[in-house]
Amino acid sequence: MLAELRKHPRALLLSLLFHALIIGLMVINLSFVDKPKQIRAGQIAKTVKAEIVDQQQLEDQQKQKELEAQRIKDAEKKKLEAKKLELQKKKEAEQKRKAEVKKKAEQKRKKEAEAKRKVEQKRQTEAKKKAEQKRKKEVAEKLKAEQNRKAEAKKKADQKRKKEAAEKLKADQKRKAEEKRKAEEKRKAEEKRKADEVKRKAEEVKRKEAERKRKEAEQRRLAEAEQKRKEADLKAKLLAEEKQRRLNTLREDYILAIAQKVERNWQRPAGSEKMPECEVKVLQGPGGIILKVSFGACGGSTATYRASIENAVYKAEPLPKPADPALFDREIDFTFRPFE
Repeated sequence: MLAELRKHPRALLLSLLFHALIIGLMVINLSFVDKPKQIRAGQIAKTVKAEIVDQQQLEDQQKQKELEAQRIKDAEKKKLEAKKLELQKKKEAEQKRKAEVKKKAEQKRKKEAEAKRKVEQKRQTEAKKKAEQKRKKEVAEKLKAEQNRKAEAKKKADQKRKKEAAEKLKADQKRKAEEKRKAEEKRKAEEKRKADEVKRKAEEVKRKEAERKRKEAEQRRLAEAEQKRKEADLKAKLLAEEKQRRLNTLREDYILAIAQKVERNWQRPAGSEKMPECEVKVLQGPGGIILKVSFGACGGSTATYRASIENAVYKAEPLPKPADPALFDREIDFTFRPFE
């Protein structure tokens, strides 16, 4: 029994606690009773034995549950192993089936390849035989063609030789006739040349005289024309110079009018001490509309000073028109003088 209790220390501890509780209750009960009751040792042993039996039943039930759980687990394991075995068998069977299919396909491929090789070999043999027959036929035809060509060439050569001999004879006859004709033509041509030479010399004398007269008349005409051209050029030059002087005067007046209008619209900026002369560049549109204002030489000027000049230019819009429309220029340059 002690061995069994050692195997189950928890049951032993519970049993000891249970007995300690009973003993404690007994001690407390004895303290309130004048005459304590006699408790037999047999009853205590019986109680302890009952407790041990109950504990043993609990342990047996627990063990039975564990055995049942182990049995279920073993059954599940066997079932899983059986399933794995079945899957393995299926896999092996599938692999075997694929291997068999592959083997059959390989055998079929080899068989087809062999049949194809035999067909190709037969085709090559027949092709080789036909090619040999064709080559022999071509050699025979070529030999026959060469014989025909030589015979035809000889025939043509004979015909050509005879034709060339006939043509040579004809050419000689024609050449002699041509030489005779040319000699006659040369004689007539020489006679004609001499007559023409006499006539040409007479006409040349006449032509030279006419040419001399023509040149003299042309020289007189050219001299008169040159004189008239020089007179016209001089007149045109004088008119152009006069017109240019007039335009220059009008342009000076035009630029001066613009500068004066700008100066009239200029307001001296406050606090500005240095006010040099500035070259003002104005870009204008039709009707004197101002498009842009910029500055050229304006040494030592301040931004305020230049801004006042620019404002004066815009105030002068529209700018004065020139006396001659030909003087209108989109770009106008003038010198702004603040003290004039």
